[in-house]
Amino acid sequence: MSDELDRISLTLPPAMVARLDEIVEEWEYDSRSGAVRDGLREFFAACEWEADPEGRYHGTIVVVHEHDHDSDVAGELQTVQHEQADIILSLQHIHLSHDRCMETIAVDGPGDAIRELANRLRSVPGVQRVTFVIGDSATD
Repeated sequence: MSDELDRISLTLPPAMVARLDEIVEEWEYDSRSGAVRDGLREFFAACEWEADPEGRYHGTIVVVHEHDHDSDVAGELQTVQHEQADIILSLQHIHLSHDRCMETIAVDGPGDAIRELANRLRSVPGVQRVTFVIGDSATD
């Protein structure tokens, strides 16, 4: 981070200040400012993703799914992943329990292609959750 910082004032309801202070303590931030900076980075990334869906991004798609031994959830997920291999950098499959798995898929490519991959993964029967964590714009 740059040594040069601008000071701003922020007005918040008391409940938000109390929660911010709890997070600062729990996550061991040096100050409220550090926590707010982290929150703003997430906000900026989400705004950029929404404003420029065709830009180039990298990040991770997290998929939680059933490990139903009588279905082919894993095979269907693998088919989708092979069809979009051009944006997938790596994949990790984790067994959470006998009945649940998680996959982390590192991606790099156009935002619309990443969004399409995430939506196709969501549509697979047995998938319980799909989340895209934006690393940043790949052009930064």
